[in-house]
Order: sequence, then C-alpha cells, then structure tokens
Amino acid sequence: MANLCELLREGKTNEAWLKYCGFIELSLVEFMEIQERLLMEQLQLLSDSHLGKKLLRESFPKSLEEFRQTVPLTTYEDYLPYFDEKRADVLAVQPEFWICTSGKFDSYDQKWAPYPAAWVQTQINNFIAAIIFSICSKKGSFSLRENSSFLYAMAPPPYLTGMVPHYLKNEFPFAYLPPLAEAEKMDFDQQNLEGFRLGLHYGIDLFFGISAVLDRIGEKFVKQGIAALGQRGLSPLAWLRLCCGYLRSKLERREFLPKDVWNLKGIICTGTDTSFYKKRIEHYWGVKPLEIYGGTEIGFAATQTWDYNGMILFPDVNFWEFIPEDEHFKSQADPNYEPRTVLFSQLEPGKRYELVVTNLKGGAFVRYRVGDMIKVLSRTNETLDIDLPQIIYEDRVEDVIDLAGFTRITERALGKALALSGIDNANWLAYKAFADNHPLIELILEVQEPDSTRELEEKIHLALRGVDSDYRDLESMVGYRPLRVKAIPEGTINLLREKLGRGEFSWAAGLGSRLNPPAKIMEMIASTVEK
Repeated sequence: MANLCELLREGKTNEAWLKYCGFIELSLVEFMEIQERLLMEQLQLLSDSHLGKKLLRESFPKSLEEFRQTVPLTTYEDYLPYFDEKRADVLAVQPEFWICTSGKFDSYDQKWAPYPAAWVQTQINNFIAAIIFSICSKKGSFSLRENSSFLYAMAPPPYLTGMVPHYLKNEFPFAYLPPLAEAEKMDFDQQNLEGFRLGLHYGIDLFFGISAVLDRIGEKFVKQGIAALGQRGLSPLAWLRLCCGYLRSKLERREFLPKDVWNLKGIICTGTDTSFYKKRIEHYWGVKPLEIYGGTEIGFAATQTWDYNGMILFPDVNFWEFIPEDEHFKSQADPNYEPRTVLFSQLEPGKRYELVVTNLKGGAFVRYRVGDMIKVLSRTNETLDIDLPQIIYEDRVEDVIDLAGFTRITERALGKALALSGIDNANWLAYKAFADNHPLIELILEVQEPDSTRELEEKIHLALRGVDSDYRDLESMVGYRPLRVKAIPEGTINLLREKLGRGEFSWAAGLGSRLNPPAKIMEMIASTVEK
C-alpha cells in the first residue's frame, strides 16, 4: 500500500486523508466491529505464546463476552519477570524494539514494553493522523511538503517520543533540526540552541514534544533571544528572519517571541499537565497545540482533531475497556475485588473511567490497567459530525505525583528523601499543586520551627535529585524547582486524625498513601493551622 509521501506526490490527498484520518468517519457500531475483529485476531496470536497462555489461563476465548468473563485484569507486576529481562522468547510476536519509561521506586526502576512491527506501523499511521489534524482547518483539506522542518524536542530512544522520527521516515521525509544523528548526542540546551540556529536559516514548520518541554523552549527563547543566537555563525537569511521578527515585536510593544520569527504550520504535544501548558505554548508560538494521548504500554492512543477539543481513541491500536470511577474506588479499598468494565460503546458523558487496554496487532499487554483516568466530554462531536465519544486525559490513578510526564514521585521516594535530609518525621502529606506556571509537589510537613521552611526545602530538593534521576532531569530541562514545602505545627495531623476517627477516611486511620489526600483533609488542615 502506498505511503503518505507517494500518495501526496500523486495528488491523492483524499486517499491520504481516508488512509490516516478515515477512522473519524466511523459510526460507533463500525468502531466496535473493528475492535472485536482485531481482538479475536490478537487472541489467536496470544494463544500460541508462553506469556499469552499464562494471561489467558491456558484457554482461548471464543467471543468478546468470554474474553471479558474469563481473562483477569493485569498490572505491570504480571509482566515484570519477563519484561525486566526483555524476554522475547515468551512473546507471541518478536518485537522490533523495546520502549521504556520510569517505574516504581520501590519495585523496579523502569517499565519496558515490546513493540512488534505491525504495532509500530499502526503507531506511525496514528501519529501521521495527528500531524494532518494539526495542519488542517477543515475536513479533508491539508497540505504537507516534503522535507518540512521538524524542530527536535524529543527524548531519545528508547523512550517512545524518540522512536517517532526513526519510523516516520518510512512514510514521509521530514528534516529534523538538529538532524537525528546529532540531536540524540546533544544535551537539552545544545539541542535548543542548534535547533534555533538551523531554524533561523531553514524555517520551522512543525513541532512535537512533551508539553512542559515545548513551554520551556519558548520561555528560554524569550529570555535568551538574539543575545544567545547571535553568538553563533548565522547566515544573512537567518539574520534577516531574526531582525524582522524583532522589529515586529517592538512595533507591537511586547516581548520578543518565537512566533515573531517563525510561522509554524502545526504543533503536537503530549504529556501530563498538557491542558495546563497549552495557552502558554500558543502564546509563545502563535499556534494552538494539538494534544495527543499515549504511553509506553499503549502507544499513541488518542488525538484531538482540528477543533482542538476532546480527543478520539484510535480503533486499531488497543482494545479498549473502561473501569467506572465507582468500581475503581471499590478495587482500591479491596485489592481482591475485580472491578467490572464497560466498553467504548457504553461510555457516558460527564463520567470518569480508569483505562484498561489489550494491545492489538501482536502487542503484549492483556486487559492491562494502565493507571490513567479519562473523562468523557460528550457522546459525539456534533460540530465536526464525528459519531464517536470525545474524551480528555485527567491524571494518574496510582498513589503517585506525576510531574509534567517526566517523573512519578512515590511515597517511598519522598520518604527516602526526607530521611536523607535528616528529617525523621512520619507526619507529612504531599499532593500535586501548580505555581509559577508549572506543576510541583506541595509537601505539608510538621516541624518544630516553621521559620526553617526555606532551609528544609533546599535539603529535601537536593535529596530528591539524588533519589530520582527523572526529578533531577525535570529541573534541568524544564528549568524550575518542582518542590514547595509548607510547614505546619507539630501535632496538627494527629489532631486531625482524632477529629476524623476511623470511619470517614482510610487515611485518617493511618491507612493508605500520604500522597494526594482528599480535598476535605487539606481544608481541615488549613482551618486547624489558621486557628
């Protein structure tokens, strides 16, 4: 079958749209038919592998109903003994490569996922759909020239975003700034400066990266501007582009922004807290960023369309199931409780669900609890005449604090950082907050002398840098300190426990995580401190 480049060279824009974006034309019934057909093909593949037989309990479900009734939900611990060693021999299909992300501090450093060739191609096709949506203004209408310049802002392989450019080349030729071979050897600041320098000469058409990184790149440009770029050997064309942009900003009496220099066609962003960064990215770059949703275990899973509202799940990358929010909480309270799931066709607007996936096309994860919570915005997109549910990604459901998609801080990691800081105090809480245009850890800590907060914050921050390398990278790459300590008097939390008793919250009885306590608890702490 012709790839994107071949279709566009032949002037077959409509065929290209249908190949990559045609899934938005599906009815809900058609979407589910594709899901079920691909699931049964996947089960056939799994039944011949060691891991598949283990997950399917040595049986081969003959129907969707039987699959959901007999195959249990899984977590990463079910795959860890095999994936930690990248055991390809237990898989149904040999992987083309393995992708990783950060794991649990107390169990495993990294999570690995195998990517077989057919699944890789599906990911690339879906990513191309996002590119098309980011540059089109109406259905079926888009233009993409060969060697369009793509500013490189991706984590290197074996992270998911870093694999994208290596496989896009099989579909369409893009020019990366800096070129891949160079960019993957550079640190973040070097990538930025060299990418900007090349962009001044060649222009920048497209941009893809984690939202926090895109925001940081725009922020660095505002702070460094001509002073930083002018120190490098710039061509006359580059100087012309730079000076015209600088003049534009002065005429409009505002700060010098990247959008004054470049006229981007599209921006694609991903990562936790994307909704928080979107307006800032548009402010810097002059283009609305199109959000996609994905992850190591699920690939590129969903995308916004050209109205930049809710996202649509792709029908061919995973088989989708959803745990209703009330069922999710039941399973949290009782680890032995197996929550019920609903299908894509049963989603209800306004409700939240925990995501469960079965990889298709040779992938490895089966009825896998991803650890993400989504919310259904609407049953359809009436504006664009799309007959499929519109969703948004909300947050992680685990007892973690996810910061901008860079790192997931656990209770154990925070506890170790406190111990390394010389703080032997069990009475603390932490939750995710936002300040200075970034997400951070808000640490509520009982201390004898509240005036020592600044010194404590520095100690804990340095300890966290040593405990969690992704936390350290977040500070260096995104450029802010993701920790804020709030001191409260000793005895405050015990007093609160006495007030709550053991009935209302499991946390009050000393159970559960110290991370992300209910809002009511935080309100009670605030009122107690005020008194």
